[in-house]
Amino acid sequence: MPETLDVSQLYEVGNRKFFAAELNSDGTFGDKTYHEGLIEVKLDFSQEITDIPADDIPDFISLASAVTGEGTVKFAVLPYSVYSKFFNVKEDRNGAVVVSGKGEKPKQVAFGFYSMVGDGSESMFTIYKASFSLPSLSTVSFDGKTIRDLTLNVKISPYAYTDALGKEQQATYTIINSKTNSDIWASVQDEIYIPDCEV
Repeated sequence: MPETLDVSQLYEVGNRKFFAAELNSDGTFGDKTYHEGLIEVKLDFSQEITDIPADDIPDFISLASAVTGEGTVKFAVLPYSVYSKFFNVKEDRNGAVVVSGKGEKPKQVAFGFYSMVGDGSESMFTIYKASFSLPSLSTVSFDGKTIRDLTLNVKISPYAYTDALGKEQQATYTIINSKTNSDIWASVQDEIYIPDCEV
């Protein structure tokens, strides 16, 4: 039996502690705020691989595009305060929330969530550059078991950052584990973690 347990081989259960922060135009992030009511996260990631043949070797050179993603995030509740973080909405002079967004670039945010690992540790997933679509307005008469479906479609792009050597890199998401990364775990809870940053 190995001395250290590889948490990547263990099962994960549940999701909770959803968080989000606005991505500013200069690449920095706004305040990281937590929101209750997360039900489900379904994200699919893809990367295009192009093989260039030479010397009778089919993949003499392999080129890979950036990792992108899309999927859905489902909530039991979505407070109006979250709408202004995810979408181009505003309040009119009477305090009513106005959804429009015509001609405006969709807001970009970082978001993430936590899951429990089979060894009792916790993993924090952070997705860096995402644009959400408004949930559908689909409701039913209350029957004691059905609530409004608050499912948001999301598209994910890579985020540019500078690594410890001063080289520009891209990240789509990161995973930090409370046991594997115990030396930085407490320090990365209050703000969006940027790869290679000083903590």
